[in-house]
Amino acid sequence: MMVPTISGRWRAGRWLAFIGGLVPCILAASLAHAQGDGVMVVGIPGDPPVINAGITTDISSSNLSGQVYNTLVRLDPAGEVIPGLAESWEIADDGLTYTFRLFDDVKWHDGEEFTADDVAWSLWNINREFNGPASGLLEAVKSIDATDDLTVTFNLEYPYPPLLRGLAYFNSSTILPRHIFDNGQSPQENPANLAPIGTGPFVFKEYVRGSHIVFERNPDYHLAELPYMDRLVFQIIPNDSARALALQTGDIDFIPYYAMPLGEVESLRADPRVEVEFAKRMIAGIYMAFLNTRHAPLDNKQVRQALYHALNRPDMLEKAGFGFGKVAAGPISSEQQIFYTDDVVSYDYNPAKAEEMLDEAGFPRGADGKRFKLRVSYDLKEGPMNNTAMLMRAQFNAIGVDLDIQGMDSGAWRESAFTRWDFDITMGSFSTGPDPAVGVERLYVCRNIEPLMARNASAYCNPELDEVFAVAGRELDESERIRLYHQVQATLAEDAPHWWLWDRYYPIAFNANLDGILDDLTGYGAFETVRWKN
Repeated sequence: MMVPTISGRWRAGRWLAFIGGLVPCILAASLAHAQGDGVMVVGIPGDPPVINAGITTDISSSNLSGQVYNTLVRLDPAGEVIPGLAESWEIADDGLTYTFRLFDDVKWHDGEEFTADDVAWSLWNINREFNGPASGLLEAVKSIDATDDLTVTFNLEYPYPPLLRGLAYFNSSTILPRHIFDNGQSPQENPANLAPIGTGPFVFKEYVRGSHIVFERNPDYHLAELPYMDRLVFQIIPNDSARALALQTGDIDFIPYYAMPLGEVESLRADPRVEVEFAKRMIAGIYMAFLNTRHAPLDNKQVRQALYHALNRPDMLEKAGFGFGKVAAGPISSEQQIFYTDDVVSYDYNPAKAEEMLDEAGFPRGADGKRFKLRVSYDLKEGPMNNTAMLMRAQFNAIGVDLDIQGMDSGAWRESAFTRWDFDITMGSFSTGPDPAVGVERLYVCRNIEPLMARNASAYCNPELDEVFAVAGRELDESERIRLYHQVQATLAEDAPHWWLWDRYYPIAFNANLDGILDDLTGYGAFETVRWKN
């Protein structure tokens, strides 16, 4: 199967994927290149819903957005905040005013001037309204003002320590062009979501659904000599084995963590042409299940707790997650060592206890041996979730609970789970960083029970816990913040509005001749510092 040439030195490649080790199938053709020619090909598992992290938390969308858009600030490989669109910044002594001075030579990719008005307008009107993490990040901000073309001022109601670092993340702080999005149309329906115009290191060139997305180097990029690559190609390869084989044959150069076929890690590690590393992600993630507390039986805390005991999470981690993680204790990942605690109520695998608790909760087995039926949904693009669902079904069946498995494509899953709330259980990977005020709070507070992605889809509402979140988010003393977030974890573990399955570790694989892949601590930002070693 051949793919037509786009431009430059391209060759069509192909590979065979063996389904179940039996049937060879030609799955796709890659757009590839001669090594060292300034082109990097990234393998991804499916079509992104949009290329605009301002309106979604989909990781592939954020990764693509990171190539074409910018944030005010960035993180260096050591985690320090460095310039992005802002050349410098000042924070008032009382922590209530942040003033950013912008670079004066930035243009949008269509040639329009970039100004402070783009920053103020897009953060306030798009990110804050349509993006889950941004709703928490900007909660303390009462206004964002463009005081002149090159100055942006954030005015806070109370000090909020996570703000500066949070502004470095594409899934909360993407700066979008006002002249494109302020047109009376819903940002979610704007054609630019699939043909983006940014200020970033690469310029969008082409998107062929089911095949590839192409970006080319921005020759007018405002950050020194960056980027190093001339072209990025995101090659869509749905099959895990085909994606791994494509890396080994040189048809692609990088498999990011969200596309990593966990079952192929050991074979890739054994290939001297491939490097396998664990990405350092300050935005640590957990595979978790949202429970719809709006109706029976999951409106009953004892039922939620009982079913939690029915889950063999160590088995799920080994069989579905290939051991790349740690069984979760609660709503904050163990990768966030500062705030994490396991001193909370625990839910060991105990089917007998689960049965006893369900009986006590008023859900005994019927004449057919069944108690009730539930549905579990998930995005088919989240590799481990299919096996997790099958294991969950078997474990629930052992205690008399039927489980209907509903794997969906990305768009259908987001619509069903986060817009229509049409689920009993819905699963996926969600970040708990870079700070609990940004990554954790958004999923549990009452105000976030609204039909938007990565907000409180479970409809869990605890006003007392909301107050603890509010105090912790504005507290300047770190030891007190730690105490408060330990309290948050204890309360949520007791109430169990989610089941936290396992804390994720993030294997990635890339061509051994690539340098700079590990520079981005967010795990989905720009590839502006990636280069070929020779």
